[in-house]
Amino acid sequence: MLGNQGAVWVAAGGALALDRGSPRTAVAVAATVWGTLGANYAVKRVVRRERPAGEGLPPALIHAPPSPSFPSSHAAMAAAAAVVLPVAAIPAAVVMAVSRVYLGVHYPSDVVGGCVVGVACGGIAAMLGAR
Repeated sequence: MLGNQGAVWVAAGGALALDRGSPRTAVAVAATVWGTLGANYAVKRVVRRERPAGEGLPPALIHAPPSPSFPSSHAAMAAAAAVVLPVAAIPAAVVMAVSRVYLGVHYPSDVVGGCVVGVACGGIAAMLGAR
């Protein structure tokens, strides 16, 4: 749940902003994370992949969101945050992304797709000065 709507990443941006004494940092991280969420949902609306379920698969460990599965929004926002936050955020982003498969709410390819969306959005944000 920490990754829902990018809450943990926006909070990390806020903490970094306080440390730096720059509200601009909080705004840049929030815009990056939430912009990535918007881009990711646009892809979801086009692809419309069903979430993992059915015979031969273990039940999900959490309630799966009603949104389509591909690409993973949690992985996308985590990857985008890892691009614009300090390098120390990378391990947390990896754990967030991998957890989606572990919890049974995404296929591995959903997470890879989300990471691609996130790195692209985070890279654009970094080029625009979000770091």
